[in-house]
Amino acid sequence: MLNLIKEDIRKFTGLKVVRFIDIIKCYVHYKGIQAVVLYRLSNWFYNKGYKIIADLIRNYNIRITGCDIGPSSIIGKGLVLPHPNGIVIGENSIIGEDVTILHQVTLGLKDKGVILHPKIGNNVFLGAGAKILGDIKIGNNVDIGANAVVLKDLPDNCVAVSIPAKVVKFKK
Repeated sequence: MLNLIKEDIRKFTGLKVVRFIDIIKCYVHYKGIQAVVLYRLSNWFYNKGYKIIADLIRNYNIRITGCDIGPSSIIGKGLVLPHPNGIVIGENSIIGEDVTILHQVTLGLKDKGVILHPKIGNNVFLGAGAKILGDIKIGNNVDIGANAVVLKDLPDNCVAVSIPAKVVKFKK
C-alpha cells in the first residue's frame, strides 16, 4: 500500500524520490492526496476482510474530501485527483495506472439492477464532469473531455467528447 501511495504522490508532484515526510506534507496540503490515501487505506482493509473499517474510512473520505471511491475498486499506481470534490468511483470499478480524474467525474452503473462498472485503461485523462457509465472499457492513452457521457467502449489512443461521447481524433 505504501508503495502505491508513493507512486501516486510521485505522479501528482513530479518528485523523483518520495520520502515519508513528503507523504505527510502532501496529505496535509492537498485534498486530492487525502482522497487517494484514504481510498488506498479503505481498499487495504477491504482486501483484508475488514469491510466495516473499509466503509468507515470511505465515509470519512466522503466527508472531508467530497470524493466517494468504493473500497472494492481496483486502481493502479499513479492516480491523480487534483480536485476530488464530487468524484464518484463505483464499487468494483477497475482503473489502470497513471490515470488523472478531474472533479465531478462519475464511474458508475448505467442500468438499475445491473451491477457492472467501467474498466479504465492506463494513461487516461477524465475531464471535469465526465460520466463513464456501465460495463464498458476505456482503452489505454485516452482523453475524455469535460462533461462527456461515455456509454460505449473507447479504443486505445483516442480523444472523445460530447453527449453521448464520440471519438473526435486519434493520437499518434
